[in-house]
Amino acid sequence: MGRAHARLSPDGAGAGAYPYAVLQPGNRIALQSRGGTLGEISRADAACTALAGALGPPLGILEPVMSAALSVDQTLRKAKSLAKKGASGEAEALLRSLLERFPDNKRAIETLQSIAAPQVSKRRTPEQMKADTQALAALYKQGRHTDVVAQGPRLVAQYPRNAVLHNIVGASLTALEQYAAAAESFREAARLEPESAEHWDNLGQALNALGRVDEAAESLKKAVALKPNFANALSNLGYALTQSNRSGEALAFLERAVAVKPDHPEALNNLAIARYDLGQKDEALANYEKALAARPHYADCWRNYAALKRFTANDPALAKLERVLAAATGAEDRMALSLALAKAYDDIGETDKAFEKFTRGNMLARQRFADPMREHREIFATLRSIFQDGAPEPVTTPAATKRPIFVVGMPRSGTSLVEQILASHHDVHGAGEMQAMRVAMAPAAAERRADRQALEGVRKRYLDAIDALDVKEPVIVDKMPQNFRWIGYIAAALPEATIIHTRRDPVAVGWSIYRTFFPAKGLEFTFDLGDIADYYRLYEDLMAFWSERLPGRIVDLDYEALTENQETETRRLLEQCGLPWDEACLSPHETKRAVRTASAAQVREKIYTGSSQAWRRYEKHLGPLIEALG
Repeated sequence: MGRAHARLSPDGAGAGAYPYAVLQPGNRIALQSRGGTLGEISRADAACTALAGALGPPLGILEPVMSAALSVDQTLRKAKSLAKKGASGEAEALLRSLLERFPDNKRAIETLQSIAAPQVSKRRTPEQMKADTQALAALYKQGRHTDVVAQGPRLVAQYPRNAVLHNIVGASLTALEQYAAAAESFREAARLEPESAEHWDNLGQALNALGRVDEAAESLKKAVALKPNFANALSNLGYALTQSNRSGEALAFLERAVAVKPDHPEALNNLAIARYDLGQKDEALANYEKALAARPHYADCWRNYAALKRFTANDPALAKLERVLAAATGAEDRMALSLALAKAYDDIGETDKAFEKFTRGNMLARQRFADPMREHREIFATLRSIFQDGAPEPVTTPAATKRPIFVVGMPRSGTSLVEQILASHHDVHGAGEMQAMRVAMAPAAAERRADRQALEGVRKRYLDAIDALDVKEPVIVDKMPQNFRWIGYIAAALPEATIIHTRRDPVAVGWSIYRTFFPAKGLEFTFDLGDIADYYRLYEDLMAFWSERLPGRIVDLDYEALTENQETETRRLLEQCGLPWDEACLSPHETKRAVRTASAAQVREKIYTGSSQAWRRYEKHLGPLIEALG
């Protein structure tokens, strides 16, 4: 998903029309009116969650919340007390301060609305509603998103059935990267005007930004049903389906989007991603090139294109990329373009230049986060506390119709290759990086429970998710690498599951992570070599914790051994998974299936040795990483 752009649709002016916020593909935001549109506005000041990888879901569900909850409760009580005493202004100020800290807190939003509503001394006239709506739209056009969000609750309370207001507030919340609150605003607009394709498209994009791609797809399908040639919604739907490992289904919608609007940059970019997932590399490159022809400074597309393309020293694309980066001003653009140029320099052997650009791009990505490791430290500590007393008694109800195999480990440790080998077996379906286990265990982990009732809930939710895949193969591979965090729940809730833990040279893992862009929430540690080393140590400690409490339950697989002794290790892998021998597992590169990971290119090549030594070209730059992991 691209960066956040804000512009008005250029179709024409409708001076008296109410503006509708329409999130364009790539998260461009427009205010569109039914009777026309209002003209151009400036670029928004925030970036949306990027696409790529499908790695690492939101992790906040496990963050310790007791002190925060107490703070929220105290603030809400104080605000209500002030309002009762007639000090509504102070109460509103207090609640807005709270929402700056917890922007998605529903109770705070509802309390602010309830306090703001009584301040209306009389019912506003239609003329006043129109004026108030246009005033809020003007703030949005000026890029004053914080002001829009501050004033929005009062106006929504005054005019609760005005869908336009909900859209404006949602658009500003999106610009501020407050996607959960934005989704609620867009959802209310869609509830008020369910016949509006734009509302459903807006909601779908907000859900895409949250990583809730299955919900997004449902919303976007409604938009497309209402407006079959809605190129933006078709593109966004294709994106949602691609991110949920349904690239084949996505292809049809993305091709429709491009048929409707051949020069639609985001649709072309999304189409390229889907085609690459499906192994159509040449077609993907052509689509990226068309997208860049339509928008030469499309930074996210440059990054995607560079990851796929093999540059040469005199490549015209390399010179063009250097010019685009030199002209770029926004931090998000410079981040994406620096990483793209780093890959290009790496291709031509300019390792010093490449490392400088990798460092620059990752620094720009890292500066968005105060402490990427804080949440991980808390999550790992929480998991250890839940299972500190040992492994709980496994549960076997409800009965399973499919048998899962979990492939876990650090990102870039070989999980994609192992899944591809297993998915080549006639009895196995490779499901990719599923969110299902995180979703299944979240309620239990949030309450710090691992009792029988909680585990049966985990089991049911996960089995329902893999049943919903609706595939004929009896064995399902879930290769979300970071499922290693949930091994305690996996072992207890799914005793029939096999857990394969891939291991690889730690410096090779660290360097591969650093040079690969991971946009997903929960992977913010990947932008700094020190953070990567810290995370690796947390991972090693947690895996030692699981191994101690679950002896014999985890199957370790060495990536280097697999590449050097392919048949021996493959036979051992299948045996450990309870699968009969299948010769196809020795030729995983010939297996035709969608692959949605950063390793998609590698798994379509014959297995080769030496990849774990690639970091040595950069050894002089990696001293701190080598020392930290040594």
